[in-house]
Amino acid sequence: MLNEVWVLWIEADLRCDQGRFADALERINEAIAADRGDLRGKLLLTKAQILEALGDTAVLEEAIPLVDAGSDSRTALGVRFQFLVNLCREGRAAEAEPGLPQVGTLAEGSGKRLDRTKMVWLEGKAAAGVGRLAEAEVSFRQVQRDFREHELPYDYALVSLDLALLFLEQGRTPEVRALAGEMVWIFSAEGIAREALAALRLFCEAARKDAATVDLTRHLARYLDRACYDPELRFEAEVNR
Repeated sequence: MLNEVWVLWIEADLRCDQGRFADALERINEAIAADRGDLRGKLLLTKAQILEALGDTAVLEEAIPLVDAGSDSRTALGVRFQFLVNLCREGRAAEAEPGLPQVGTLAEGSGKRLDRTKMVWLEGKAAAGVGRLAEAEVSFRQVQRDFREHELPYDYALVSLDLALLFLEQGRTPEVRALAGEMVWIFSAEGIAREALAALRLFCEAARKDAATVDLTRHLARYLDRACYDPELRFEAEVNR
């Protein structure tokens, strides 16, 4: 029942879970080479996730036209959403904005509240990237509330860093200090690895002393994006890359 492509795909996923990303990339490339085309979009999404863990996400754009939103809306949402997130991370929010309506329709059609919440988060990222800071702040605050309600500490930490960047870029250091106080609950919650918690404590301590900077916050956000794939990754390693 399991053909070669499925076996290689499963092996790639297992290597990812083990933090063996180079091996995972080798397996998924073998799966793509063996695929006759039926699974190409899904395989490319997996490859994009592996490359993201390694700091490279360019393959997502290649995957988008290969996933039919009509027959596989879940994968289509994942591919398109992550692609727009990556554009925002790369300072290309203006390029991301035209794709928001389609991704929003897919998120709404999923019927999942967290998909809609993440869509608001993406809209906030795009708004921040093009300078609509008040709009972005409203979006990030809404997402914060939803993630707190669902007890998702890792996602809460990420959106809190987005909010902290907004405040720091506007010189609103007292609000960054207050934000650090709001983040206290994540340190007693489950779902964040030890290394990531240590990095977040460093940020919160700096914020309480009005010493948090834009560079520190950006480094931490990039680190957390990678650490969700590699829980043993140390923050110092990301800063020194």
